[in-house]
Amino acid sequence: MQHGLLNQILPILSAVRDDKEKLERILAFLESEILPEVESKDDVIKIPEKYEALVSGIAQHISFGQICHLNMDTLELEDYPASIDIEEWEDMTGEEFAPKYLQWQNVLSFEPMDSSESFRIMEGFAGQLNNNKMQNTLLDILNRRKPFAHFNRYIHNSDYRDKWLAFKNAAYEKHVREIIYLKLHKQD
Repeated sequence: MQHGLLNQILPILSAVRDDKEKLERILAFLESEILPEVESKDDVIKIPEKYEALVSGIAQHISFGQICHLNMDTLELEDYPASIDIEEWEDMTGEEFAPKYLQWQNVLSFEPMDSSESFRIMEGFAGQLNNNKMQNTLLDILNRRKPFAHFNRYIHNSDYRDKWLAFKNAAYEKHVREIIYLKLHKQD
């Protein structure tokens, strides 16, 4: 059956092989409608439920620029700003900066994503939009100077704000799951 369908699709592609506009439309359709379904089936990362319960919180911490440490045995979390200056911390809190995670035997650390990873998330969001005008606007913004500032300003003042936040949260949660998964499978 699958080969029969493929035998129907290939002549269509062959018939339009010299028409750049039609090929671009076909490619755009495949990338926006078909590829996400295929990728989403392959992207499911399963981790034990005890860790799954922590994923959203950890993702939120690192998306806000914090470093988060997880005690893999007790599930205790410790977080602090990634840009922490120890003297500033001690002046601000009145406490000595003495991270508990240094005493933990089985610790997993999560850091904020670097700018290239964050940029890929923004590109991924723009690329999966069905609205060509919005998609083109966002991709144009990402190709200009100061893409992060312009993207955030534009998206937060648009009707796509909630969709962007959900997409970004899902990307951060996937990132956290991947780190936990790798840690668990390294121990085997």
